[in-house]
Amino acid sequence: MNTDTGAECRTTNNLNKPNKDRTTTDTVLSTAVPGLPALNLSKTLTSQQEQLEIYRRLLEALAASEQESAAIYPELSKSLLGHAGALSRLKDDLHDVFARIRALKVQFQSEYPDIFDYVQSLHVKELDDDDDND
Repeated sequence: MNTDTGAECRTTNNLNKPNKDRTTTDTVLSTAVPGLPALNLSKTLTSQQEQLEIYRRLLEALAASEQESAAIYPELSKSLLGHAGALSRLKDDLHDVFARIRALKVQFQSEYPDIFDYVQSLHVKELDDDDDND
């Protein structure tokens, strides 16, 4: 019985040995299936472990970014709503200003039609002169 236990230990020890024995195992495994090219499974395993580590670090970075975004989002959304409200008020104010200007133009045109037409003709000539200089 002692011999069986020693054999089991030797088998277990063979699995834990460095890559020298693994290369042999890789070659045996890759040539066990006919038609498969010789595979270097230890290189593949090492590459996959490196990629797994890269993905773990990426996941940690994304988790940290998500936490930062979650912390900043309420403040930024409140600020955005404030800016949107300010823009809406400015738009309404501009509509009021231009409506008043149009009302004043109508009022001046009805009170002083000759002068208003003359000023409008000067303004049109001025615009025409600007186009000619370009």
